Amino acid sequence: MCVDFLYSSVFGRLVMKAILNSKLLPLAAKFMQSPASRIMIRPYIQRNNISMDEFQGQRFNSFADFFARFRPLGSLAHRDGVMISPCDGLLSIYDINDGAEFRVKGSLYRMNDLIPEKETADKFKDGLCMIFRLRANDYHHFCYIDDCIHSKGHWIDGKLHAVQPIACSTVPVYRLNRRQWSLLHTKNFGLVAQIEVGAMLVGGIVHNKAGEEAKRGEEMGHFELAGSTIILLFTKAVKDSLRLMPEYCGIIDSDKERHVRQGAEVASIG
Repeated sequence: MCVDFLYSSVFGRLVMKAILNSKLLPLAAKFMQSPASRIMIRPYIQRNNISMDEFQGQRFNSFADFFARFRPLGSLAHRDGVMISPCDGLLSIYDINDGAEFRVKGSLYRMNDLIPEKETADKFKDGLCMIFRLRANDYHHFCYIDDCIHSKGHWIDGKLHAVQPIACSTVPVYRLNRRQWSLLHTKNFGLVAQIEVGAMLVGGIVHNKAGEEAKRGEEMGHFELAGSTIILLFTKAVKDSLRLMPEYCGIIDSDKERHVRQGAEVASIG
């Protein structure tokens, strides 16, 4: 695999550094947004075993159009106090220990690596971190996890490393990559920080709205062009009363991942 080569050898990392510091990625992104890129759609579907059953009738003018394809969310749990998954992807969960630190696949992160504003980052000391890693065959739109007021997003420019495990174990991806963070003042889970992390080729992280009220399950935004990651941070007070669904209880601090689907129940409060 190309990503394995780039991150598992000294020569590969030199090639990766040259790519990240060149104009190749912007040029590639521009091509993906052009009609000429439509020739890549069918091979991409076949290579990643993507089911198109839910996208019948949609036409795509470019690979970027295809990547941003739309899927209705479907039914949600009706119980109050339920947190839903913001996206399709692989979920891992970590305690934020030692005040404001947690470790993901060998890389140590502090809250201000994700949120540069120390006063805001400190609100999540001793809390909980959920990481949703989206793969090539996942749906790349994301929704609100609860009824909330969505504060304005804060953009942090950065690199565009891959987000596969081989990359995460080699470089501190979530500290270095382009990302956007915002605060959600939620109905049931208090203050929640949401960070969308860009990945190789991702030129944009799109929010549909900010500074407004939103409903659980309402679309919040989408990623452009390649696999990405969403990180949720919860305060200690919420962590102490959060009840994870049974299938997720055994993965805390283990680097294990469980597949989730957008809109599925992840946890409840009580």
